[in-house]
Amino acid sequence: MSKNVVVYYSKNGSNKYLAEKTAEVLKCEALPLRPRVSPFLLLLLASATKISLGNRTLKIDLNDYDSIVLCGPVWMGLVIAPLSDFIRKHKDDIKKLNFITCCGSTDEGKNDKFGYATVFTKIKELLGDKCGVCEAFPVELVLPEDQKGDDQRMMNTILSDSNFTGEIKARFDAFIGELS
Repeated sequence: MSKNVVVYYSKNGSNKYLAEKTAEVLKCEALPLRPRVSPFLLLLLASATKISLGNRTLKIDLNDYDSIVLCGPVWMGLVIAPLSDFIRKHKDDIKKLNFITCCGSTDEGKNDKFGYATVFTKIKELLGDKCGVCEAFPVELVLPEDQKGDDQRMMNTILSDSNFTGEIKARFDAFIGELS
């Protein structure tokens, strides 16, 4: 049986929920990334300019894990600073990394400039053959049909037990199946 760990960054709570749900199913720990600098605009600027701000040290040895699930948001089609800092710092210690995101981009817009497919490509470039499954869980999947496409509604929706049903749950179950 492989030993897993989930490492995540979450600004508003959806990626924390997704990370904790993943850890629960995989029966492993979920550990938050804590950036050394946390104001949103500084993180966004660092992400856009690829400047490393660093994260606080995790209290684990990543060499002890067969697989890491890295979870975090997509902002403007960028691998955000806390996630890219983690990958760059620990690339040599990572055996296999799977990436998941709860994001505001939609499946229809995944290949747009700010879509999640752009981030998946960048993650794969950073990790090479150490990159496993990349999967997106767009917030839109939990919205009623009449609210899909409402950017404000998507930005204000946080994943929870009450809305983690239907299509998003089916996608999650398929992702977990791919890890097995």
